[in-house]
Order: sequence, then C-alpha cells, then structure tokens
Amino acid sequence: MGLKRKLEGEVEIRESAADVLHDLYKNRPHHIAHSGGSNFIQNCDLHNGVVAKPGAIFSWTYTLDGKQRTGKTEIEEIDEEKKLVRYELIEGDLFDEYKSMSFICHVTPKDQGSCTLKWIIEYEKVHPGIPEPSSMLDALLSAAKDMDDHHHPNK
Repeated sequence: MGLKRKLEGEVEIRESAADVLHDLYKNRPHHIAHSGGSNFIQNCDLHNGVVAKPGAIFSWTYTLDGKQRTGKTEIEEIDEEKKLVRYELIEGDLFDEYKSMSFICHVTPKDQGSCTLKWIIEYEKVHPGIPEPSSMLDALLSAAKDMDDHHHPNK
C-alpha cells in the first residue's frame, strides 16, 4: 500500500472574491494574515525570488492543531486561466510526518454570484501511522472563507 495520497476540499465563495483570493495566493500571500486568515496564518514573508512567479519562496508562521509551526513553500505553478496556484513545501515542521507535500488552490465559477475555491493537498507520509492532513485542509478552507468574508462583508 503506497503512502502517497491526495486530499481535497472546497468551499463556496462569492463570485467577486474569486479574483481577490487568487490574487492574494499568487501576488500577495504576505497579506493573508491581515486579510481574514490570521486565525491560521500569522505571518508570511517573501524569502527568495519574485512574487507571483514560479520559484518564489515564502516563509510561513501558522497555527495548526493548537501548535505554532513554520514552513517554507515554493510557487511551482501559476495558471491564470484556471485561477490555480500550486505551492510545494520545501522546509518546515510538516516534514516530521510527511516526505513531501504540495498545496494547490483552484478557483472555479459555480453559478451566478458564487464560485468554488478548492484546496488539494498532495502528500507522502513518512510511515503508515501518520494521520491524513485533514486539519491542514480544514484550516486552508476556513481561512479562504474568512478572507472572502473580510473582503466582502455582509451588508
């Protein structure tokens, strides 16, 4: 039985948030903590490279399962047409449990007035007893919904 897996989840966001959230994940991940995602992400800094370009490396400080954690990701892919950004984990606490981990954010139109924001986590466990990263997926989806609400508060 292989240890490589994929976990997916999605959340409905406002149609007007599709471009905003894609822009945040692509161009301004360092603004995520100040855009409603602070319950999960406390800080994100450009470590190396050019923002919004494959190869850009970001350092993250976040809270997961009640623990303060750190990590670095590299932008592997940006697809403007699909509103997709793919990050590869290159350093951090998650390597204690996973050999590799990729995060893919994909925004797609759903119907008039709404879109679907999907997070996909592709990962390989260090050993079979390691849990699925479902709390990471939940945190990513919750942060996306919080950012949608932050940028488009109900009136």
